[in-house]
Amino acid sequence: MGSTRSSALMQIMQIEDQVGNVINGKKYIKIQHYVRVLKDLSGHAILKVENPEDMGRLVELRKNSTKAKEYLKTYEHMLNEYNVLLRELAVRKRSLKAELFG
Repeated sequence: MGSTRSSALMQIMQIEDQVGNVINGKKYIKIQHYVRVLKDLSGHAILKVENPEDMGRLVELRKNSTKAKEYLKTYEHMLNEYNVLLRELAVRKRSLKAELFG
């Protein structure tokens, strides 16, 4: 029983580390930022964002161009993948806590 509890506790700590690494990771923060920038209705007509297929390469886009809309869809898809991962980790953590604390 003791080793099972300690194993569950270790897994919870690993999950918390994974979540922290994801939400504090540069890529996740950049994706969130670019989704906000591309969705924002106010501001400049020309935006500088990274190409989603080649993160690290800045491109200039017109705010309402088809390319900007494509980039927004790509970034939203990437953000959704991260959100799915975070939800799965939260479910796993919740089940481990239930196992630990009844």
